[in-house]
Amino acid sequence: MQVLEVKIERVKVFGGWLRLSHLAIVLASMALLLSGWLIRHVPALSLQAADYHSVAAAVLIFGLGVRLALMLRGRPLEAPGQLWPGRQDRAVAWETLRFYLTLGKLPLPRWYAHNPLWKPLYLVFYLLLIVMVLSGWLRLQHPMLLGLYLPDIHTVGASVLAWWALLHLVAVVMHDYHGSAADASSIINGHRLFLVEKQDFRPSGLGETVIRLDQIGRPGKSPRV
Repeated sequence: MQVLEVKIERVKVFGGWLRLSHLAIVLASMALLLSGWLIRHVPALSLQAADYHSVAAAVLIFGLGVRLALMLRGRPLEAPGQLWPGRQDRAVAWETLRFYLTLGKLPLPRWYAHNPLWKPLYLVFYLLLIVMVLSGWLRLQHPMLLGLYLPDIHTVGASVLAWWALLHLVAVVMHDYHGSAADASSIINGHRLFLVEKQDFRPSGLGETVIRLDQIGRPGKSPRV
């Protein structure tokens, strides 16, 4: 009789500096979006919001600097090549897109570290943040650069950043709700969960044991036999 055994492996994937960079970029981006909105729409708080905006910009530059250093001298997982899907990622990227388009009705594929579908979007995101930093720094002293009005570039970039962050948050929630890799917590503790399926053959008459994830760690439940 064929028996399917499911083993859960908790693997360290994301290093501490990468997680620190991600945390700095996330918190700084949220603070920049909020303070920028206050500067633009609440004149009474514009001066105070501008101070917070400058502090958040410094945190963002720190996070980007750490990420750039990791690209140059970090682990292979942190190299620039990880921001572009390879040939082996294309099938997984297509399955992930189908998962999104069906709102989670189709299964979520597995990957090791970075979502193959989002890899080029991460690259665009980092480039957008660099544009935001440069346009925010130069827009007061040099509002016109190469025929572009930097305050408008900064405003449009902030809108794109806000929508990108919202879509990214929705995607991560969908991953944790429908998947099994603990995507949300992996960027906090660095570990992802992997299901290792092993097929074995046992003598007839012993029955087939199937262990489901929702039965693990819950009192009063035993594997279905």
